[in-house]
Amino acid sequence: MELDKRITKIAIIYDCFDCKDARTSIGEKGYFSHYYHCFSDLNECRFGVLQDVIDGEHPYDNGKNQYDFFLPDRYVINSGKQYRPYTFMEFTDKFTVGQPIKFRQKGAVGFERYLILNGYQHEQREGRTVTYIYIGSYGYTLDALFNDYEWQEHYTEDFKPFGVGVKE
Repeated sequence: MELDKRITKIAIIYDCFDCKDARTSIGEKGYFSHYYHCFSDLNECRFGVLQDVIDGEHPYDNGKNQYDFFLPDRYVINSGKQYRPYTFMEFTDKFTVGQPIKFRQKGAVGFERYLILNGYQHEQREGRTVTYIYIGSYGYTLDALFNDYEWQEHYTEDFKPFGVGVKE
């Protein structure tokens, strides 16, 4: 198997035998998967923060699920564009209420959703405004959409982050 070209030659992909060593990566961003072959294309992996390492089956916890393998982001060459989450104004310029959106959790190939953007809601929490974007019947924050999901523009094959490119 050939690894994704973005993975450096000195990469360490932790498995169930590496739990003790992997604990030094708690708090780091990286790529999670249940299957080793997913590291041939990092787009098939889930990206997130390693929250905990648990001895036994599925040791790598990202705070939502537990996985069999973890690759710290420090072993990945970032040749792509850097992004940040949409602001509310940027989001509403791109998407309109009533528009269908095809999206999925990052790396969840084959588990796409095609739902309607139903609206948004602003809430005041601890002195700051939190915005919820309602797609289907569920509300997402702009940060959650950016961190956990990707969307597909009509008539394209590629999924994009819910965000805008950052100039370096």
